[in-house]
Amino acid sequence: MKNLFSYDSPITQLLMYIGDLIILNVIFILCCCPIFTIGAAQAGLYTAMRVLQDKEDDTSVVAAFFRGFKSGFGQITLAWGILLVVLVGLGFACMYAYAYGLPAWLCIAPIAIVALFQSLITAFHSRFGCTAWQLYRNSWFLLIAHPIRSIGIAALTWLPVILFFIDPYTFMLATPVWATLYYSIAFSFCAMFLRKPFATLVEAFNEKQAETEETETVEPETVQ
Repeated sequence: MKNLFSYDSPITQLLMYIGDLIILNVIFILCCCPIFTIGAAQAGLYTAMRVLQDKEDDTSVVAAFFRGFKSGFGQITLAWGILLVVLVGLGFACMYAYAYGLPAWLCIAPIAIVALFQSLITAFHSRFGCTAWQLYRNSWFLLIAHPIRSIGIAALTWLPVILFFIDPYTFMLATPVWATLYYSIAFSFCAMFLRKPFATLVEAFNEKQAETEETETVEPETVQ
């Protein structure tokens, strides 16, 4: 029994992992309360998930969350906030158009595209420091290069909101899930979806940096 609940035992590690997920989920929800900080909170959760999934990284997941939350706060808040305004505007415009006979899919399509794009900028911001414009541009390239992964990320990110509009009663019944585990689990899967694309980008960036450094080293010798 002593070995069963020792620090290195699978049961203890599993319980600690679940505990971290719950803590991160609660912190995430609290940091989303002002609404305009949702983008930064999502970036922080991505950062924490990356640390939690890295067995060699012993950084506190809470510290990792707030590091991601504060890093580039202005850029991600601006980029995410602009898309939020666009989403709200599209929502009202589509409601008006639908009332006058526009097909439902034509109303939903532009909203879905903007929502998908909005979910990607926070994911990209959590891994790469960018300006607001760079976030838009690079997230668009990510969507084009990995559409299936991007759609999966958007679906997991927006599932609670979608369920709220489709079936508010079921949404309310699932409140304990949203409040304790859903977001941390969802973003854990999102982080896994992004692991390969981001690893490819990091590798390409490192190769480019190495080539630049090699060029800078060779040029003085050529001048001599």
